[in-house]
Amino acid sequence: MKKKSPPYAIIGAAIFGVLAIFLFIQHEKAEEADKQAAIKKAQDDLNAQLALQAKTNQPVVTSAPTNVRNVYYATQPVDAGARISSAFFEKKLTPNDILPDAYTDGTDIIGWFATRRIEKGDPLTPRNIGKSLPYMSQRIPPGMRAVTLPVFNAEDNATGGFIVDGDNVDLLFTRYTEDNVYELYTQLVVQNLNVLFVPGPLIKTDKTDGITPAPPPGDPVAVTFLVTPEQAQSLVYMSQIKNGRLSMILRSRMDNTEIKIKRFDSEDYEGDYTKVQRMTDKSVQRVQDLEKKIEDEEKTQGQGNSNETPNPTPPSP
Repeated sequence: MKKKSPPYAIIGAAIFGVLAIFLFIQHEKAEEADKQAAIKKAQDDLNAQLALQAKTNQPVVTSAPTNVRNVYYATQPVDAGARISSAFFEKKLTPNDILPDAYTDGTDIIGWFATRRIEKGDPLTPRNIGKSLPYMSQRIPPGMRAVTLPVFNAEDNATGGFIVDGDNVDLLFTRYTEDNVYELYTQLVVQNLNVLFVPGPLIKTDKTDGITPAPPPGDPVAVTFLVTPEQAQSLVYMSQIKNGRLSMILRSRMDNTEIKIKRFDSEDYEGDYTKVQRMTDKSVQRVQDLEKKIEDEEKTQGQGNSNETPNPTPPSP
């Protein structure tokens, strides 16, 4: 019987496989050694830097940006009326030319109130927080009252829609015929009346949010005025007179003077409009006199009041 030869191919493949595994393990060990060496070198370099810094006792100086400031931003939604606490906001560096009216770390706002709802990430500004809540009752001085009157909103609005809260106006009362067609007269009834609230257009920007929309032309506008109790009585009475309407005209915030003028009557002026021009000439002269008076007062205030003698006498030796 012929003797079989050993399986050299299988033996060679097994030896090759063992060699490949050995080489792979050695390669992995080498890579791991390189990584450890790199980590050790980085640690050694860092330790050397720290040792040098400690030896020389020189702190690391970093330049801070000079065109930024810390601005308060909301860290969570805040409902209107809530009192502001330190948990409601955080400081973030913000360029000086962005949000110029935002509150910064120079203002202590803890204990203030959210005057409207604030969303997370909103900057805190005078438009959404304040030291007190803007309740109407807080704006009424002692002894005064707030009254809301229906003011006629003509298609050709007498004020052009420019009246805002805080303005001063004069109130006119116009009486009509029984059929409400012809105007009988218009009379100036109250002067220099302060407006607490007047409806405006529905606008939502960074400065206004949800202002009550004004009625369409021809419908009365509900305007709230600051009045005395006596003024409230008379104005409420006049607002209820049949065939009568209240209108308002805007006046300068620098002018609190009161004038006496004759009421505009249809019987007096019908067919003779030259009277209107003569009346206008007189009123223009009054306005010019008032402008000069205000200008003189401003000059006096600018010069100041001094009780010092221009050339004081030197003291006796």
